[in-house]
Amino acid sequence: MSETLSNTPETNGLARELVEPLTSKAAFYFNFARRHVQRARTKKILRALSDEQLKDAGIDRSLMHSGPEFEVDARLMSALMSLR
Repeated sequence: MSETLSNTPETNGLARELVEPLTSKAAFYFNFARRHVQRARTKKILRALSDEQLKDAGIDRSLMHSGPEFEVDARLMSALMSLR
């Protein structure tokens, strides 16, 4: 019985080492997907608006682009900036 109790902290530590990075990655990708869906929805709505409606909102259609967008993780940007 004492062996079981002494192994429990090691198992918890191992579980923590495995679970925390996975949950962190899962949260990051869930957030990334949520932002992508929101941007896609916004772009779809903006494309559906007429030129007059865009003008009323103060948006120039020529500034709306459908090219690729790049997002950089804040942690990555911090690491890159620290290398300067």
